[in-house]
Amino acid sequence: MSSDRTSRRALMGGGMALTMASFVPFKGIRQAFAAEEDDRIVAAAKPLGAADLRGMIWSPYYVPMQPAMQEFKQLTGIGVGSIQDISIFDAPQRAMAEALSRSPQFDFFHIDSNMIPSLASAGLLEPLDDYMKKANFKIDAVGDYATFMTYRGNTYGVITDGNVHIEYVRKDLIDDPDNQKRFEDKHGKKLAFPQTWEDEFQIQQFFHSPDKDLYGSGGLRNRANGPTWWYMMFYSAGGFPFDEDVNPTIATDAGEYAVETYLQEKKVAHPESAGWGTPQMIPRINSGKVVACQYWDGTARLNENKEKSPTVGKWLYGLVPGSDKSGRRMHRSISSPLAAVLVNKYSPRRAQAAYLALWWATLKNSTPIVSDKVNTFHDAWHKGHMTAPTVVENYTPAGIKAIEQNMEVVSPPIYLTGYLEFQDVLGKNLSEAYIGQLPAKDVLKRTTEEWNAIINRIGKRKLKDELASYKALMPKKDKPAA
Repeated sequence: MSSDRTSRRALMGGGMALTMASFVPFKGIRQAFAAEEDDRIVAAAKPLGAADLRGMIWSPYYVPMQPAMQEFKQLTGIGVGSIQDISIFDAPQRAMAEALSRSPQFDFFHIDSNMIPSLASAGLLEPLDDYMKKANFKIDAVGDYATFMTYRGNTYGVITDGNVHIEYVRKDLIDDPDNQKRFEDKHGKKLAFPQTWEDEFQIQQFFHSPDKDLYGSGGLRNRANGPTWWYMMFYSAGGFPFDEDVNPTIATDAGEYAVETYLQEKKVAHPESAGWGTPQMIPRINSGKVVACQYWDGTARLNENKEKSPTVGKWLYGLVPGSDKSGRRMHRSISSPLAAVLVNKYSPRRAQAAYLALWWATLKNSTPIVSDKVNTFHDAWHKGHMTAPTVVENYTPAGIKAIEQNMEVVSPPIYLTGYLEFQDVLGKNLSEAYIGQLPAKDVLKRTTEEWNAIINRIGKRKLKDELASYKALMPKKDKPAA
């Protein structure tokens, strides 16, 4: 996910596009509610009148959203007239520019929802709660995922792409009887799916064979994406980045544990991987040149593509590792970026844009979007996706179960105004430590100093007011239900 960052799923393809006509609605109560849900949104939107909306959205995301949009336009007269095709990685900076100029140019933005605090506090975003109430609509996401769309008591986004990290482990290596015996002889315990970061590293080391082009770890450690992994380790150790006065609290036992765990995987990683993004790492995962890692859930779709993947059936999917560092076992996954539709407060067509956003997120309309076999950027997130045949087929039953498990313990990155700045500083220091340009002992000290400068510039009072919204997104469970 670097700036040349073709998405992790730009490499995923194959199969025929799923059309609206091929969608088979679910039976029973959920089917009836889904139909009523769509009807209520249409009833609320139609009196507003026709509109050709303008959106900022990356075309790989937009293509599978178009059939539902066209249906909405036929029913209400509200559709998308034009889009500005901007990568989801570049959209945050452009959206901030729109906020500063109070521009009505775009009616909606498809963007990383972790930008909500920055954009809402800058005055750009329209709250969606009144529209949701009028249409009797709710974001019916797994676990507490809907809270990721909220900030200071308001809802500002509608999910389109779940994009959670899950654990990947080579099933063929784990199941091999010879490997099991060798591992048990060496470590005195059974070779099994890793439960902790320590378990995973032991497995990675055991199978790490550079001479066979097989590397233990498939995690990213570049500047842009490295923090994604660090957060999982930090949160699982019981850490939280700030105290009640918004003083950084990363230079702690949890922070040091996360840095140590993060950096040790260099011993089992490809020597060139420090600069890699998803275009380099996904093919290695898919080709079976990685033993174990945490990665975006969409990679499971690539692995299980029967027409193109060399590793179909060779992966185990499950809960990301946990840590006992805090005194109890905790698991924390992460979603970053979490793609969502946000509405421009300055748009004269903001109401029409809001109802289109809700329409894209109904069970009926979102299922074909996350089921598309060609345009595979959107991943499952709705409760109904977890049992929808067209969705389960893409990930396998084990893969979809892993997604559901990790969504129950999913965490955000820094969910405050200044997110991009906090993230970049952390990524820079972790990256420099990983390649040996910065002593590991200085990562947290330097990051704390630089975060304090960001906090002082934004203002402690403002950030303290936002802290409750950030904390509300943190998981309520140490691990998902069995």
